[in-house]
Amino acid sequence: MDKEKLIKGGLWLSGFSMSIFLSAISLNAGFNNQRHGDSTILIIGILLLIPVFYCAYKGFKLILDSIFEK
Repeated sequence: MDKEKLIKGGLWLSGFSMSIFLSAISLNAGFNNQRHGDSTILIIGILLLIPVFYCAYKGFKLILDSIFEK
């Protein structure tokens, strides 16, 4: 196992968890503000979904590559 790839994968997965946290909060606040006619925070929350999937893909790929070395 390559420990450096495991560490990098863990860092990407921590970014994944932080982006989930931020997108969930902004989506919740955005849907509450949409009732008042403001959808700015909702758009920010939707845009924050892109880093969620990117960080998850990158993190899991690095961890699996370190475990199953080619």
